[in-house]
Amino acid sequence: MNSLEFWGYAVVIAAILTYICWGFVFAIQGLLLLHGRPEAVAWLKKRYRIRSFMRELYIFMPMLFIFHFLLEVIPKIIGLDDAVIRFSIGDLVERAEDALK
Repeated sequence: MNSLEFWGYAVVIAAILTYICWGFVFAIQGLLLLHGRPEAVAWLKKRYRIRSFMRELYIFMPMLFIFHFLLEVIPKIIGLDDAVIRFSIGDLVERAEDALK
């Protein structure tokens, strides 16, 4: 393995880990925003404009679906929670637009 190949692997691994870490944060905050939590609204106002939020929404869409399944659907299936909030991208965008105006 030469130096160029090593740095190529390092860049790819760093990009994947960055996507996972920031996607985790974005997905959790997105779900909290869907639940109407004021902390998520404050986080949104502090860090985003509607355009940048929409860009990250499209980038981290798979993470949102994964975390919705892990945090909403699975607890419903195993009986820990009675209600599952309906996951809708339209609702998430609407809440973000309302919070950012």
